[in-house]
Amino acid sequence: MLKAASATQKQIHLVRLHEQSKKNLEQDIQNYREEAQKQRKIIYQLEKERDRYINEASDLTQRV
Repeated sequence: MLKAASATQKQIHLVRLHEQSKKNLEQDIQNYREEAQKQRKIIYQLEKERDRYINEASDLTQRV
């Protein structure tokens, strides 16, 4: 009976560790998603800026 109780306690401990690891990984995934969203926003802004500069350069080239 003591062996069974000890084994049960070990399993409970392992389950808690796995649950905590799961929470940590889920939080990491959420952080990566948020960071990816920020980077997509930055990329979009940079692409708009690039297009604006291309248009400005084209306009200046036509004037010259």
